[in-house]
Amino acid sequence: MTEQKLHADRLLTSHEVGDLLQVNPSSVKKWVNDGRIAAFRTPGGHRRIRVSDLLDFLNRHAMPIPRPLVAASKRRLLVVDDDSMHLRALERRLKPYRARVDVQLTQNGIDALVLVGSFKPDLIVLDVYMPELDGLEVCRRLKLRPDTRHIGVIVNSAHLTKTVEENALAAGALTVVPKPMNLQVLLEHLGLQHHLGG
Repeated sequence: MTEQKLHADRLLTSHEVGDLLQVNPSSVKKWVNDGRIAAFRTPGGHRRIRVSDLLDFLNRHAMPIPRPLVAASKRRLLVVDDDSMHLRALERRLKPYRARVDVQLTQNGIDALVLVGSFKPDLIVLDVYMPELDGLEVCRRLKLRPDTRHIGVIVNSAHLTKTVEENALAAGALTVVPKPMNLQVLLEHLGLQHHLGG
């Protein structure tokens, strides 16, 4: 395979995956047959593996990411909070991981919904209490849309109560955590804890 950067949605053949990982294509076919790499078959019976599914496999097995996949392996995180000090603090804490995490910050729910379309985050951290559109409503709207319901959402609050937690989970959040944000939880939900040795 050439040194071109591969997009996360690009489809690869078993031979292309074999070239990238420097393994025999028959090993790739075995991993697919064993259910270790997600793949599908074309109408002609050929296997196709999405780059994002290959990256999941590599991360799960703590395997190195081949150079053409590095750009696609970068995780996109959107953090939404009307408290600018909290945003900046979290941004600073994520700095050591910037080679693997692309971070976008915004201070309100309406901008967050707009950003989701262009930034296409893998994970969103939402503050609960924000003016105009609170975090729970942003979460509900994301989960109602077929094109955004797959995005993971972590709800984060300085005023965590049982009711807030129940409402957030009912809205579709993966988890609810108190402020300040637990960096380990964030890395785990980004799928980076093994790869980053965190």
